[in-house]
Amino acid sequence: MTNPAVSRPFLEQNRHGFSHQNWQENSAILKHKINANFTLEMVIFLSRPLYFVLGKLHRESYSMTRLGGIGLVFAIALAAVGSASAQQLYITNEGSADIQLWNINTNVLSTIYTIGVGKEYNPDDLTLAPGGQLLYTVPNQGTVSIYNPKTGVNKVLASGIGGARDLVVEPGGQTVLVAGYADPAQIYRVNLTTGATTVLVGKAAKLGTCDGLAYDPYGHLYAVAYHNTIVQVDPLSGAILATLTLEPHSGVNGADGLTYDSYTGTLWATHDGKIRGIGLIQIPVSPEGGFGGGFTFIPLEKVGNVDGIKSDGKGNLYIGAIYVALIYNIPTNTITKQVVVKGADGVSLVPGTY
Repeated sequence: MTNPAVSRPFLEQNRHGFSHQNWQENSAILKHKINANFTLEMVIFLSRPLYFVLGKLHRESYSMTRLGGIGLVFAIALAAVGSASAQQLYITNEGSADIQLWNINTNVLSTIYTIGVGKEYNPDDLTLAPGGQLLYTVPNQGTVSIYNPKTGVNKVLASGIGGARDLVVEPGGQTVLVAGYADPAQIYRVNLTTGATTVLVGKAAKLGTCDGLAYDPYGHLYAVAYHNTIVQVDPLSGAILATLTLEPHSGVNGADGLTYDSYTGTLWATHDGKIRGIGLIQIPVSPEGGFGGGFTFIPLEKVGNVDGIKSDGKGNLYIGAIYVALIYNIPTNTITKQVVVKGADGVSLVPGTY
């Protein structure tokens, strides 16, 4: 599949060969347009004109300095292939009450912190605080905690949040919103410094249940409500501004995790259930808000229950799918990597590794 980051004229020129001048001009394009999703097949394709150019340079006695420059461009392409996704991922394991680290390069999963012993300590969602600490929820405890992976220090930030589940740090980085799943569901706002907790969306909104939360770049807030709808929420008043119905309500079947992806400029939700099956839901956003663009359902084959979801903004989605954690590449519509977790729920990219 052709990568959208590489222009059609660029590919057309490759079909008909390059002069030395053409290669210089297009290598500049390559350095600017190549991204983390550049496929190995594309690099092999581009290597053909490279061999042509190298032979031409040899015949015309070009300097080794110029050869080295072209080799560097090709090295950049190969490096891009090797960094197609993040190198490390934090995962909450709801089956063993642990926070784990997946080294994606080596495919090794390790436990970095055990929250407690027993099902009452099983975590749900996970996200990064502005300082690089990990925020996570424990539904049976009704808590939001903050763990520092560098120092190993863990503390409860807020408590008394019934069925605390999904999280999203708000613009400005001073507060975090928490989805309270308990019936009737509520959305809470927690101050990251003091732990002070207020209710943004109360029981009167009749959300039913609440799971994924996400902001778009325009400052609009969205939440997964009652499994079968996505709602837009006023982040000041807590009023429900718009509702997108995904399917008829059918128990716990439906959407779960929610994230914004800057690569596509859309929201993405994980979806599990009998009506549509297991997959992802892509939802366009706009400066005006609302759901005028509808949604698209993308099925995932040979995957179990999908839950937490994050984006790297480079064409990859990272998903906790209970039995496994996986990486889904948007341009190629493929699962590129996965690791057995047996309890993967929330996920969060490790800073500096993507």
